[in-house]
Amino acid sequence: MKPAAGAPRRRFGNRALGVALLFASLGASRAAWATEPCADLEPWSRLGTSAQHFAAPAPLAETALAVIAPFGFAPSGLDHELRLVSQRDLFGRPRLEPVTIWAPALIGGGLVLGYGVGAALGSCSVKRVVSPVLEAGVLTFGTVTLLKFATGRSYPNGGRDPRAPDRLQHPERARDFAPFRRGFGAWPSGHTALMFAGAAAFRASLPELGWVSWLGYPLAVGVAGGMWLGDHHWASDIVSGALLGEAIGGSVGLSFSEALGMPGALIASPTLGRGFGVVWLAAF
Repeated sequence: MKPAAGAPRRRFGNRALGVALLFASLGASRAAWATEPCADLEPWSRLGTSAQHFAAPAPLAETALAVIAPFGFAPSGLDHELRLVSQRDLFGRPRLEPVTIWAPALIGGGLVLGYGVGAALGSCSVKRVVSPVLEAGVLTFGTVTLLKFATGRSYPNGGRDPRAPDRLQHPERARDFAPFRRGFGAWPSGHTALMFAGAAAFRASLPELGWVSWLGYPLAVGVAGGMWLGDHHWASDIVSGALLGEAIGGSVGLSFSEALGMPGALIASPTLGRGFGVVWLAAF
């Protein structure tokens, strides 16, 4: 028995009506979202809450380990031995490549530009993603700068000729600290700290993204490896930078996550036919 001639038309009409209802709900939800102010979405908005989270046991333990690391690595000779591993046993050499040197600056510049574009467009979603990473970066940079001046640790090559045949024969350099007298010292590694702070802030502020929220860590590990293989830092500089960045970035990211949740909304609506429609709504 053949279906009535009007049946296909009715099915098409039902689906069209369902799609219309979906987009109507989208429009209503979009309007409601747009009326909400972008509260607490600036990079400086969550400083107080970030400080509270930093005072929790895990960040404090990470910070303590960051401070302890050079006291274990330097006097024991482990820093010097690990330098020999990177420069003699592996493929490391002074200034091995420029990528890891410029990566934090380029990423930071991109984040500042992204925040500026988001602010100009009034995009809450852009601010929601960028602001935690920016706040973590600024706090980490300030902390690392103070620590570098306070400790005045000598860099592995100590400003000497990297081509000198005896450059790896001075284990005493790993124990060379001149607090407040050397200027911008080696401890902790600022490159490593900034990269781990950004990775931790992104992860902690957007946990709903699942494994995607961890994508910053391979970049951070890559920069840390470049600092070691490029003979820019002692191993304890890198370990301390990673721990410090994780403590600060994780605290900042958690403060944004608890206050703001995901930067969007998931809308599902039946289409009055077979199936349903799904739309992800973000505020721009």
